[in-house]
Amino acid sequence: MKTISTKRAEKIARNINAMDLYYQYSDDMKVWKFWNKLRGKLFKILGTLENADKEFIKTLCDENRAKYFGLE
Repeated sequence: MKTISTKRAEKIARNINAMDLYYQYSDDMKVWKFWNKLRGKLFKILGTLENADKEFIKTLCDENRAKYFGLE
């Protein structure tokens, strides 16, 4: 049973889809910090969600990014 709103799920999915999966290779520390902070926030949020919510978010995400965040 989905427990989060569609709007919240779409916002989480939008951030997941925007994630630069190769940010670790950036030479710019500001860029690295931005993506690293977003990555941490997303993992924290996903860790609090029920499986049904994660499945719903997964349907809104790019397949590679969903796998990166453990939404398999």
